[in-house]
Amino acid sequence: MKTTKQGIIAGLALLLASAAHSFAIEGLTLSLQCSNVVLSWPSTPGQNYIVQYRPTLDPSTPWVTLTSSWPADPTTNITYFVHSNVVQNPNCGGGGSMAMIVGGGRAAISEEVVAEPPPIPMAMPANGSGAAVPLALYPPGFDLAGLIIFDPSTAEWVSGSGYVAAPMRLNGNQPNIPTPDGGGGGDGGTNAPAPPDPGFYEVVQDGVRIANLSMAALTNGVLSNSITIAFEVGNAANDGTGTNVAGSLDSAMLLIDGTEYAGDSALGTPAYPWVFGFDTAYLQNGTHYFQIAVSWKNPDSTDNNNQFFTRYSDAVSITVSNQISYPNWEPEVGELGISAYYLQTVFTNVPWSIDIYDVSNNLVQTLTNTTTDGTIEAYWNMVDKHGVTRTNSDLDPEFHSVATVYDAPVTKPTPKKKQRKSNYPAHGVWTIAYQDFFKFEYSANNLMQNSLNSYANTAGQYGGYYLYYPQSGQTNDIGQTYPMRYQKTNHLDTNITATAIALDTQLLERYLTNSNSRNFFFDGHGNGTSFATISSAALKPMIKQRYRFVMIDACSSANGNLDKAFGINGPGTFAATYYENTGIRPAAYCGYNADVIYATGGRVSHNGVTYDDTIPDDVPYFISNFLFYWSLENGRLTDSISYGRDNTPNPGGPGNREAHWVIYGYDALRIDEVNHATDTW
Repeated sequence: MKTTKQGIIAGLALLLASAAHSFAIEGLTLSLQCSNVVLSWPSTPGQNYIVQYRPTLDPSTPWVTLTSSWPADPTTNITYFVHSNVVQNPNCGGGGSMAMIVGGGRAAISEEVVAEPPPIPMAMPANGSGAAVPLALYPPGFDLAGLIIFDPSTAEWVSGSGYVAAPMRLNGNQPNIPTPDGGGGGDGGTNAPAPPDPGFYEVVQDGVRIANLSMAALTNGVLSNSITIAFEVGNAANDGTGTNVAGSLDSAMLLIDGTEYAGDSALGTPAYPWVFGFDTAYLQNGTHYFQIAVSWKNPDSTDNNNQFFTRYSDAVSITVSNQISYPNWEPEVGELGISAYYLQTVFTNVPWSIDIYDVSNNLVQTLTNTTTDGTIEAYWNMVDKHGVTRTNSDLDPEFHSVATVYDAPVTKPTPKKKQRKSNYPAHGVWTIAYQDFFKFEYSANNLMQNSLNSYANTAGQYGGYYLYYPQSGQTNDIGQTYPMRYQKTNHLDTNITATAIALDTQLLERYLTNSNSRNFFFDGHGNGTSFATISSAALKPMIKQRYRFVMIDACSSANGNLDKAFGINGPGTFAATYYENTGIRPAAYCGYNADVIYATGGRVSHNGVTYDDTIPDDVPYFISNFLFYWSLENGRLTDSISYGRDNTPNPGGPGNREAHWVIYGYDALRIDEVNHATDTW
């Protein structure tokens, strides 16, 4: 280990502008020039970077953003940033600079200057998982168990167990070493030199970037089976007023060829590094392009049209080849007692088998046949090898299987198939909810409220609805869904507490998980993985039944996995014959594939009330028109959306928002079709 002198030490920190983590630019280096700190890192022209600093390792110490949009040097592949006049008592004698290199998520002091032992106490993880840093960087009282400490007076490393960090005090040329908890340290006289100026720096590319190692894995060959993708995220989004805002990371998702990844993309715990699990067998063999999309929740809730900031990584071309794949995989067991298996293999004119197992890993059935063209298509009638029908979802909530192609031979575990409760109610109920815009946004002649009421009234004719609106004299400790309460940062209503918002969320979740609820309409804020304050990750394990119809009137609600939370698995649409073959009840999910305009204009006063914005008439007119064509005309879902859009006062609505509706599932669904227990298809 080589170092030079006391000074600012650069290190890697785990950061995402508020609540989550990222990892820093690989190849970051630091040097001192008198009182200045000079950072440099490999860069790409056209990129922007966020540079942050904090003085200690203490997690409670806030990061300071030195710049949120530092452009890469356009003429070379190295970018420099100078943090000026930050070093107190600088040594400008030219004795060599100290540098720290950050790469691959690890920090190590460079071996470029002198070979003497460190003149100050150093600390590093005992398991070797990190590099040594000056002990003075640890805040007073920090438990040093799990670290080893370098004592410069003996040139030995000792266990940090039983020690706590104390402020570094110098007596002459002899630095302190750590002392046991409760023990004394050196005398640190009044003439002791000033302590060093510790500091940690982080440089993160603004936006989303796939890590170099993952990039190499994606592009240097053919992909097969499951892989992991590491990526970094940093946000310096502009709120439209010239102010850079960060916000908290809300979601990250995989896009394949510009569309939501069909499988379950497992995002690892928000920590260093961010990692996606990605099963390539969900894709057709061949060339695709891959992206990661990340959303941050805007901390400024006053902008209705920018509740979330979404950023995309560069598109990466990938080549996929699996001997057995399942690009058309159906993850649901059919309500009519059919489990469909759709696979492909690169082999032709070969026999195959599918071994099906229950949750206890017992073999329940084996399906066999021969493929002539590489297509494997099989249907299990849910009867096991002992003649027992396995349609009780409480006993058999899911099945997994292994496909085998003989002569090769090749085997491949397949994704799990979920069996939901099949007790469809006599008439499927509708859950209706919306967020309380009307304290903040003006709707002429109450058009918006009337359109929402018409949705509830229409639902009442086709199975009834679940909703709860506040009653006269109701206290703040009761949940409500009609409307759901929320705060805006410029209207802090003391009656709208975090507890009240949580109660509304809990009530809506109770409605949604009720087995009678099979249809859902929501109007409010959201993105691809959440609406209101409910995430798809939280909702998916709660809902045991499969929904027939879901319409989420929220930004980018079709750009994620909300459809999967309700058992309506996109992307894409399916003909009626698909549902006949699989025994799955036809169902449809509707959402926007973009962030759409909800409110326009500026502040407006009406009847003595001042509102922040105005809801254009086209927004409520679309809802009313859609319901007219879908209900009174008994139209197909896709036609009703089109007619509803085209017949607004300004066709398409503000920003052509209604052109961004996307349907997953059965796009020809009619308003009360297959909404009864006795219905067939």
